[in-house]
Amino acid sequence: MERHHRRINSTKRRKLIAAYKLPGASGKHASVPLDTEDDFNAAVVNNSVISFAEGLSGLNREYVRKSYLLASSYVSDVLNVHRGTEDWYDEFIKVMVSLGWLPVRSRFERVSRSGKGLTVQLAALNLIATLLASTSLSAPLLSVMPKLAADALEALKQAPASFELFKRNSSVHQGGDFGLASCAETDGELTMVLVTYSTHGVSKQVGLPFLEWDSSSCEAFSGQTCLVLNTSVVNEKTLQLMRESAGDKVQLAIAKYRI
Repeated sequence: MERHHRRINSTKRRKLIAAYKLPGASGKHASVPLDTEDDFNAAVVNNSVISFAEGLSGLNREYVRKSYLLASSYVSDVLNVHRGTEDWYDEFIKVMVSLGWLPVRSRFERVSRSGKGLTVQLAALNLIATLLASTSLSAPLLSVMPKLAADALEALKQAPASFELFKRNSSVHQGGDFGLASCAETDGELTMVLVTYSTHGVSKQVGLPFLEWDSSSCEAFSGQTCLVLNTSVVNEKTLQLMRESAGDKVQLAIAKYRI
């Protein structure tokens, strides 16, 4: 089912960011420099893999990472909503809207089982491609963003610290849950295409990371959205507020790497 949301003005957004304080965040991290000077084009954020197309500034990449971190952590750690559920997805989208993102596509649905042998990784990539095909994005983005997501997953397996964080955070009781996102910037607007993929109530496929599970062996659910953000909302003051609300999660739940 499609969902529709309105933008939130900057004054209200800053108040909400301050209110989205995570457990253990003291709000006294102003002396910590903003992390905007790197050239990493992918990151694990909590249980999700986020990749960036060429052209995004360090400031914009950090806004993507921090907004995703704050939204996903707040819903899980403060609201205590179970990950992988429609309730979690709905609350996550609400927080992302509060942080300046606007969904132009948004739905949560049961994933149709495919033929045996299709891995969870390929199933998620297929969902990304299908979601993109339903948008009005430009042809270059339609071809770049699915490849970017695929390349990010392959590069992840060669980045030990990032992969360990992902494996640890994508494992849930009797199942798995992760997000996959690609981001690009055109004409002063950030676009994030995001798919969440989760399974529950199944025995773990011993010895295999969740990405390599046989997708036909378990029931799965997926949240799918295309979010846009006007880059005019991205500035160091807002990023510092997000940094203060996130607290130690900034170091503990983000692992950057290169594709």
